[in-house]
This record gives sequence, C-alpha cells and structure tokens, in this order.
Amino acid sequence: MRNIICVDETNLPRFVGAGSNVTVAVGRDAALTCRVDNLQSFKVAWLRVDTQTILTIAAHVITKNHRVSVSHGDGAWTLTLKEIGPSDGGRYMCQVNTEPMMSQTHQLQVVVPPDIDDDASSSEVLVKEGDNAALRCVASGTPPPNIAWRREDSRHFKINNQTLVSKWTGQWLNLTGVERVLSGAYLCIATNGVPPSVSKRILINVIFAPSVWAGRVAIRAPSGGSVTLQCTAEAYPVPQVHWTLNGEQRLVNGTKHRLSMTTRGYRHTVSLMVMEMSREDAGAYRCHVENSQGRAQAELFLHFVASMFYDCVCLDDTERHLEQLHRGVLEDPGLDNPYIVLSQHQMQNLGLKSFKSIIG
Repeated sequence: MRNIICVDETNLPRFVGAGSNVTVAVGRDAALTCRVDNLQSFKVAWLRVDTQTILTIAAHVITKNHRVSVSHGDGAWTLTLKEIGPSDGGRYMCQVNTEPMMSQTHQLQVVVPPDIDDDASSSEVLVKEGDNAALRCVASGTPPPNIAWRREDSRHFKINNQTLVSKWTGQWLNLTGVERVLSGAYLCIATNGVPPSVSKRILINVIFAPSVWAGRVAIRAPSGGSVTLQCTAEAYPVPQVHWTLNGEQRLVNGTKHRLSMTTRGYRHTVSLMVMEMSREDAGAYRCHVENSQGRAQAELFLHFVASMFYDCVCLDDTERHLEQLHRGVLEDPGLDNPYIVLSQHQMQNLGLKSFKSIIG
C-alpha cells in the first residue's frame, strides 16, 4: 500500500476484537467485519491472502469482481461477497497502512451441501442368488459427507449373511451370499450437516429359478358356476406362465378361461378363472412357471359338483378331506401316475352317486 503515514506509535490505530471465522453455505452472501479504533487519517484495505489480491481500499472497490463490495460505519469496515462459491473460501486480511503495517486475518469457510455422483455410484444391480453384491455410493460436499444405507421399505437386511441391521454406514455396502429376500430398493443417503441431505435409490434384483405352490390343491365348483384356481410363484426375472388341464390341453384366454398374473417384487400370484363349470372342466390343472433360470409347476384338482347337491354339502369338512387326500398323493414320491378313487361314503358326502377323480 502507498501513502504510508508515520505517527507516534503510542497513538496508532488498534483493532477491536479478534479476526472472525465465518461459515456460509454456497450460494449465499458472506460478510467479514474488521473493527478499527482511532483510525485517524489511515486507510483500511481488504486483501485475499492466498492470491495477494487487493479487494478494497477505504470505501473503494479495487477488484473487478462485481460480487465484492465494502461498507463502513462506527469504526467497522465490512467486506461483503455475494453469491459465494466454493472457491471463495479461505483467508482474508484487513490491513491498516501504518508503519509498520497493521493486519488482522479473517477466515471464510464455504460449506457445500452433499451431492451424489450418479456416474460413479451404483445403479441397478443384478446378482444371482447365493453370489455377492457390492453397492457403491460416491458423494461430494464440504465438509465431506457421511454415507448411510437403508432399505426403502425400512426392513432389516443382513450384512455378511449373518448380522441383521436396519442401516449401514460407509461408501460401500457389501452383501454376501445374497438371498432373494434382499431384493428391493436401497437408499444411500449423504449428509454433512448442510441442508439439504440427498439420496440415491439403487435397485437390487436377485436372479433365481422359479418355485411355485398352491395354497389349495383341491377345489369344488358347482355346475354353471365360476371358480378361480390360484398358485403363488417366486421367480426373477419375471416368469412366463401358462395352465394345462390333465397334462395335455393348454388353456388360453377366452369365454371359458381367463388367465391373469399380478406381480409384487419377485412374488407372483397366478390365477385361472374357469367359467360356466361343467363336468368336462373337472380334472388336474397345472400351473407352469418358467424363466431363464429354470421352470416349475404346481398341480391343483378341480372337482365338479352337480348344482342340486352343492347347497346341502358341508363344504368345510368335505373340502378339507379332499385336500388331505390330494396332498397325500402329491407328496408320495413313489407314485408316478397316481389316481384317487373315493369310497361310497365319501361320494355320498360329496353329493355324488359315483365319483372318480383321475389325477394325470
């Protein structure tokens, strides 16, 4: 600085208070204030320390940065920086042109809310059941953000295939021996105390061969009525499904049959509605499920009941007995092509004079 004025050292200006330490979020305005007592005819200047750039002298702005301004009053000289960015952080010096020069350092810390790098972070993850999966979440910010993981549905999940946790911290989420129950959306959440926090949704899809089962394997329906057969499958990728009757006839949508499937995650509910029930519709129905990893099937048995007997039959006891009969046959590995013959008493309970159920 030029125009240095020499005076009695006992009558020099003095700074009031220590240098400030100001923290401001990126995009906002920052103000650094230097208080000087007994300034006399000396001048106050503001400088950027790391670049040795003179910003202001007295009430004049020297730099060409339009975001910089200075104001003064009551012995206070305030440097204002508008819409600050990360590069504005650092040390600023308030100087008085005495001999020797007087100076006071002020610190400006610019904090930046977290931001997740989508390119460097994981996106959708496909993993075979039993294999390992590694999810990565990369975030920047000032101060450096912390990373926390949790499931979108808030369910617990296993770490190292044994520790059950509701959340995990760190840039990496390592899952070993992945099971199908770990399928779903995971959130990596970046926080550093500067709002707002940010999150990224990462989907894990566990690939496995289908399995399928029927909740009820024996169902009765009256003549002319409608009945829905249903099986539940677990599979990913989403499977192709179809139904057959007595191991031969492949069923299609039409006036007689209505096929549908609803999917939630890796679980699928497969339904077949049989309309205008007749004797020809009775038999063994198979629900076939197939994807790129394999195939499976479940068998259900539909029994025809003449309308004149349907209302008078005790459904709970009879259907429970039918269920036990069919499950006993299905679970017997020694029966290659089994069939069931009901006793006269059982046929009477069903309201039929003769009844024979062939299980193909």
